[in-house]
Parts: sequence; C-alpha cells; structure tokens
Amino acid sequence: MANTVRLAESFTDITGKDLANTSQLKLFNILEDEDGVKLQNIWRSYSLNPEVAEETYFFTLYNMNDDDWWDNISYAAYETPYLWWILCVMNNIQNPFEEVNPGQETNILRDNYLYQVIKEIEIISDLGRAD
Repeated sequence: MANTVRLAESFTDITGKDLANTSQLKLFNILEDEDGVKLQNIWRSYSLNPEVAEETYFFTLYNMNDDDWWDNISYAAYETPYLWWILCVMNNIQNPFEEVNPGQETNILRDNYLYQVIKEIEIISDLGRAD
C-alpha cells in the first residue's frame, strides 16, 4: 500500500469500541493514508509455519462432510462460529468461500492452543510492518 503509515493507535483508540480477543480485526495493522484516512489492510495474509503443521499434538484431524462450512466446524470445535479463520490458517485455505471436498482431511487446532496462536498473531501484527 503506497503512501501509508502504520499507526500506534489501536482499534479501540480510534473507534472507541473494544474488540473481542478472537476478533479478526486484531490481525490487521491500522494504517493512515496521505489524506489522513485511517484504514486496515484486510488483504494481508497469514500462513502457518510448516513445522507447526507437522506437529500432530497441536491439532486433531477431521474429515469434511458435504454440508460442512468453516463456521460450522468452528462452532463444533470451539463453541463459536467466529474462529473459522483459525481453521483456515491451520489448513492453508486461501478462499474460505469455496466449497470443501467431502472426505477432505482437515486440521483442527486443539482449543488449549487457541489463546497462544491468537497472541502470536497479534505480536506479528505489532512488529511494525506497514504492509
């Protein structure tokens, strides 16, 4: 993104609204363009460290069904539909709106690792990269 700078202000500072710990908005840096317009680069992508994907104790395996969607799987695994993006990161899914293949083996991050993964994503976002 040309001519933007990363702001130190948080989403809460700018909007006055608190975000849930699991909010996807925490993934994206807040930028300001040359006209003073504040924005978030929602096109920023994250990928899973390949070494983590090989460590089977981080996840359980799930075989997809015909009617599965990421939010449904999130609800079944974490009792909330809002962590679907964690499943997509764990499975290197680029487009979560494409249908899944029945029988496709899917990694589901064990819930006791959720907080750590979300915290690490926040740290990565805070490293000062202005994308």
